[in-house]
Amino acid sequence: MASGAGPGRRLGGPGYAVVEKARTAIEHYRMAGLEERILVAVSGGPDSMCLLDVLARLKSQTGYVLAAAHVDHGLSPGSEAVAATVGHAVAEAGFEAHVIRAPDLEGPNLHSRARAFRYAFFETIAESWGATRIATGHTLDDRVETTVARLIHGAGTDGLAGLPPIEGKRIRPLIGLRRSETREYCAELSLQYYDDPANYDDRFERVLVRKEVVGAIESRWGEGAVRAMAVSADRLREDSVALKEIAERVYDQVAKPTLLGIELDLPMLVEAPRAFRRRILERAVGRVRDRLGGIEAVLDALESDTAPRGSRFSVASGIEVEVTNDRVIVRRET
Repeated sequence: MASGAGPGRRLGGPGYAVVEKARTAIEHYRMAGLEERILVAVSGGPDSMCLLDVLARLKSQTGYVLAAAHVDHGLSPGSEAVAATVGHAVAEAGFEAHVIRAPDLEGPNLHSRARAFRYAFFETIAESWGATRIATGHTLDDRVETTVARLIHGAGTDGLAGLPPIEGKRIRPLIGLRRSETREYCAELSLQYYDDPANYDDRFERVLVRKEVVGAIESRWGEGAVRAMAVSADRLREDSVALKEIAERVYDQVAKPTLLGIELDLPMLVEAPRAFRRRILERAVGRVRDRLGGIEAVLDALESDTAPRGSRFSVASGIEVEVTNDRVIVRRET
């Protein structure tokens, strides 16, 4: 990172178009208010280095109080040097730097566990430092790739919405920028960054989605097609939020906790559209991955005139759903 990334950075000049796009996204999605304390997640890659510099330039207008956090996962040669470079650059820019070395994470689902450790660290630092927001460098490309990857695996509306601009404390100010724009920004301002070889490794699904699917779409229909996919993801997000809010209100009317578990009023449940029934059942079941399709089987039974009452369906994590003459009961299997 260039040493000029501190509080004195001016808004105008090289890279200003990128700064404006980020500012527009922050204002449009109401990501952060004036003088808000923001912890910036900095991996050392072009997206996160661009993000930190952009937020530093906006500081003069917004009064943001910034700090940065970096996790050295130790998964690639030279990761210690990257961590040291990030820590030095952030401190030189005038912000607090929080750097940690992750424990040994070797084993199955490596990237999933690394991600869980990383975000747990960010949450811990944010809480101790008093940050109300955690900013990550996800771009429009990340959003589109997430939507496509989830489409391949049969996700519903919630999943296809991809990466939302705001997710709890997390904000994504670069969500309207292409990945190429963050690289050009770093080049224009001479910001040093680490180019992770994993971003080009075909063993990872995200890389294949980027190259074989999104890349092919852009090659055939142009950049406008990729941006249009991001627009679709945003509309799916809006629909998902609306459906969830309505389903929550319906759930309060049809659900009742009992000694047996969660009991749902069958007549009222049947009257609701299938999309609401699914969300109501998911709420009653809890956050589990229904790999066996038990919830879908329940929904099919509710729409069938021949499905026998008293049918039981295994969902996931030891959860059972029973359909009786007047109720749907969600409980632990015995």
